[in-house]
This record gives sequence, C-alpha cells and structure tokens, in this order.
Amino acid sequence: METIKLTIPNMKSSHCQMTVTNVVKLVGGNIKSIGPAEVEIELINGSMKKEIINAIEKAGYVVVND
Repeated sequence: METIKLTIPNMKSSHCQMTVTNVVKLVGGNIKSIGPAEVEIELINGSMKKEIINAIEKAGYVVVND
C-alpha cells in the first residue's frame, strides 16, 4: 500500500473534512489522518491516486499534491 499526503487549502472546517473523508471512502481510499488543509490517504494501489484527487476536486476542493 502507498500513502499520499495532499494539501487542500480550502478544507478548513470539520464539515469540509467530513466531505473529503466521504469522497475518499467512496473511491476506495482510506483516510490515515485529516486536519485543516491536510490529509493523508492510504491507497490500495497507486493507480487510485489520480482518481481520488479528481473526486476531491469534483467535490469543489483545490488539491495541491505534496
């Protein structure tokens, strides 16, 4: 498994964090840690990375890949 760390500048409130958590789960990722503007996601396989980023962006968030 691979872990990725993403910066999401406009994910500040707990509501935004819950939205991102739900989006990641729907795509099949696992949240390792989440906080204001940052999330660590455990991927089942590396090919999920782009799919997860696209899903988060589709939910209205800006993703900066660290």
